[in-house]
Formats: sequence, C-alpha cells, structure tokens
Amino acid sequence: LTAAGGSEVDVGVVAGFGLGDDDTDDDVLRAEAVELARVADHVVVFLGLPAADESEGYDRADMRLPAVQVATLAAVADVHDRVVVVLANGAAVRTSTWDDRVAAILECWLSGQAAGGAVADLLLGEANPSGKLAETIPLRLQDNSAYLNFPGDRGVVRYGEGVFVGYRAHDALDQLVSYPFGHGLSYTTFAIDDVAVAVNGSVADGDLAVRVTATVTNTGDVDGAEVVQLYVGDDDASVARPKRELKGARKVWLAPGERKKIAVDLDERAFAFWSIDWDRWVVEAGDFTIAVGASSRNLAAQVSIPLDAPAITPPLSAASTLAEWLDDPQGRRLLARFVGDDASGGDGAIDRESLALIDAMPMRTLAAFPHTGFDRAQLDAWLSQLRAT
Repeated sequence: LTAAGGSEVDVGVVAGFGLGDDDTDDDVLRAEAVELARVADHVVVFLGLPAADESEGYDRADMRLPAVQVATLAAVADVHDRVVVVLANGAAVRTSTWDDRVAAILECWLSGQAAGGAVADLLLGEANPSGKLAETIPLRLQDNSAYLNFPGDRGVVRYGEGVFVGYRAHDALDQLVSYPFGHGLSYTTFAIDDVAVAVNGSVADGDLAVRVTATVTNTGDVDGAEVVQLYVGDDDASVARPKRELKGARKVWLAPGERKKIAVDLDERAFAFWSIDWDRWVVEAGDFTIAVGASSRNLAAQVSIPLDAPAITPPLSAASTLAEWLDDPQGRRLLARFVGDDASGGDGAIDRESLALIDAMPMRTLAAFPHTGFDRAQLDAWLSQLRAT
C-alpha cells in the first residue's frame, strides 16, 4: 500500500490484537488501533483464522473469528464509519455478528505470497474484484445442513443431508444467509436480461441440447466482469432433488455501458439425477425451471421448459408398493393367486376391500402380515425370479 500510494499517502500500521500464542497485552494493542483509526481517512482491518484453526487433520468446533479480533474491529468501528475488512481464512467464517459495522469485506481466503500486492491493487481500484463465493456464508453454524449429524458418534458419521449440501439446503429451506452461493460485488454494477431458452434434440434419441442465452450490461462507471450463473431445477421430480443446482456459468468482461450476449449450453446430464434403482443417470419427463442470475439468490429471470423423456419405472423391489407390483405385468402374474387374476380381489387371499386399504404399502411390510398369503421368503423368491428375467 505504501509503494502503490506513493509519497502523498501515509500508511500507519499497528498490530491491533495478538495471535493467542504469546503474552501480548491485547488491550494495549486494541487501544493503539483505536487511536490510529481516530485520525485516519481510511481504515483497513485485516482479520482471519490463526494457524491453530487451519489444518487438514482436524475440524474447527465453530465458524467464529477469534474473539480478540472481533473486539478490536468493534472498537475501531466505534470511532470510524468507513472500515474495510480484509479476510484471510482457509474456510468460511461467520460474519453476521459484525458485518453490519463495516463498509466492505474483501474475502481473500488463503491467497499465498502475492496476496499483499493483490489486496493493494483491489483496495486502490487498480483492479476490479470479480470473484464469486463458491460456498454459502450462513448466519450461524447451526444453519448448516450437516449440523445435527456431525461429528457423529462412536466414530460413525451419518451423511443425513443427502444431496442437500450447502446452498442446495439453504435454498430449499428459504433460509436467510449472510451471503449466498455465487455472491460477489465489484466497483461497477451489472444487469442481466433478454434470457431465452432453446431446446433441440431429445432424451430418447440421446441428443438433447439446451442453449440458454442472455444479455449482460455494465451499468456502472468502470470496467468490470460479471459471472453469469445458470441453475436448473426439476419441478416434477419423483425423488428428492434440490430447488436449483448450478449447471453452467460464463464470465464476461465489459466496459461501462457495454452489452454482450452470452450463451450456455446444457446437455442431458444437466437435467439428470443418479438413480439407485437403475444404477445410472436418469432424466424424468416434466417441467424444469432454468434460472439465470448473479448468485443462487439474485436471479434475473426464470424460464420453465417441458422435457419429454422415456417413462422411467423403477424395477420392482421389496420396497415397491403392492400397487406398483400389480401395475407391472410380471409382478401381477406372481401375485395372481393372492389377489385374483384381474388384480381386483378375485378368489385370492386379498379381497377387493382389503386391496384398497393396503395397495400403497411396501411389499416387505405386507410380507410380515399373517393373512396376505405370502411371507418374506416368498417375496425373496419372487425377486430372484424377476432378477433372472
């Protein structure tokens, strides 16, 4: 900063806080920071995680910055209303307890030996920040989807959140966050409009191609770059799927007032989910919502498109319902003697009235009932026959 500012800029530096590994008097350091901030035109406070919190071998117990750092920031903010925070941290930290006191936050993560020069260029406007968050910054640790399951018990961790990790969970819950996935500001502003979607090919023929186009405009006063993000959501999924998932992005550099049209191409995989039943990626027929924006929450437009796809009927299993077995020709044949050949309660053990009550039950549950006429051994034998065919 001294080198970039030249002789006309006086850069004063004080520690402000200790790192917790010595006998530093934090009250004295904090007082020095307050006195310097009181007479400064601009204040930059460098915060971050100490070495003890940065490791591959163990996990942090919380997401907080060290209390001594937050205390110094609060004291400085009491005497100056234009405080900028520069963060150095290897993983997300909680900002919700202090970010309302600062004018800006520059998240640098662990930037390496060139971080000093990069920070100076960004703070002085020699470069325009254009990065986007690759994770959500939650309001608190408890808002993370893994909170109830981590760190587990007796050496076992249950990944109970399933596919709802990070922004997929926060967005599904419409949960307030400090900064959403994909968020990032710059010294200029952008507008995204003219969003259009063109669908070609089909899932059945294996040549599905979806092109999403949009126009991006630099509506500010300086050169800058925007990262246009494209999210896909399955409106009619038969399995649990996120509200939206990032499936593409384009970074576009623009001068003030400049407009550019960008395009993002999606193939079949962008609309698919991994099916445990079929042991492959599957696309279901139905409506999909394509959202385009500057983050997972800052969406400029959403377009719904219908996709036609071959019907996907999972193979019969012990978890399949009685109705699903009766809808399948082979399953109906195996069950004929128990529910009647016409699947409507003929001479079988399950009459018409009973069928209406139990057709939504899994077969493994019915196999435990005493009066259905079949047990788990019989069910396993049927499944063996189905797998053989």
